[in-house]
Amino acid sequence: MIIVYVLIILIAAASLYLFLLYPGKTRKERMLVFTQYFIAHRGLFDNTTAAPENSLPAFQKAVDAGYGIELDVQLTKDNEVIVLHDDNLRRSSKVDTQISDCTYERLQEYRLFHSDEKIPKLSDVLSLVNGTVPLVIELKNASASEYAGLCERTAACLDTYNGVFGIESFNPMIVRWFWINRPEYLRGFLSTDYRKELASLACGEPPKLTFLEKFVLTNCLMNFFIRPDFIAYNIRYKDQPSYRICTKLFGIVKVGWTIRSKKELDTAVSSFDVIIFDSFLP
Repeated sequence: MIIVYVLIILIAAASLYLFLLYPGKTRKERMLVFTQYFIAHRGLFDNTTAAPENSLPAFQKAVDAGYGIELDVQLTKDNEVIVLHDDNLRRSSKVDTQISDCTYERLQEYRLFHSDEKIPKLSDVLSLVNGTVPLVIELKNASASEYAGLCERTAACLDTYNGVFGIESFNPMIVRWFWINRPEYLRGFLSTDYRKELASLACGEPPKLTFLEKFVLTNCLMNFFIRPDFIAYNIRYKDQPSYRICTKLFGIVKVGWTIRSKKELDTAVSSFDVIIFDSFLP
């Protein structure tokens, strides 16, 4: 009898695990266009030149070279959707200022890295790209009280855009917002091994996550709650068990980030459907 109880418990646990991991019916056919491009991480950039990361020249270079584009968006103090990775200007502009404390007008006082480029709005990038290549738009980790505003304003920019794009985020609440409010948008969940990579993921102060939160996010156990069309996973952890089960069993599109050499590309290309790269030309 004990064996029967143990089997029932194991079957119930396995069923719950697969329920949490199940991404729903993915729209793999709509994701096919992304598989036809290498995706330039923050544009085709070099931070020592006139085309630094997340700048209009970097995006133009990617378009000219025929690469898709990955970019990062966040909100200013006056609710403008800007394109920048970090939540502070220390790295990009040598100014210790939070983006959330700055209006868009104030941000125009600063330059990106060693260039004369200013921080662009998402609308500027959409006008430049104009549907020529697919976009992967990462919404940065906003707080629980702010993420809806970022989602709403990003969606307002994208609603009239005619090009191919998908949104993604490490924050499952952001991905869920788009599932509920813009179900027609392609959406993806960004993840990694949170036990090893938390500090390196932060665009400012690393988020404080409990052991349970790290476990759930690493193992993609919010899929039932967000219904992603793709999972973008850190290439270092491509053999993470839950990620492998999800992609093999449910056939979800696999996006690998970030490949930074030909050697890494040679290893990753057989494991991922879509490649996000920087620091070299694939």
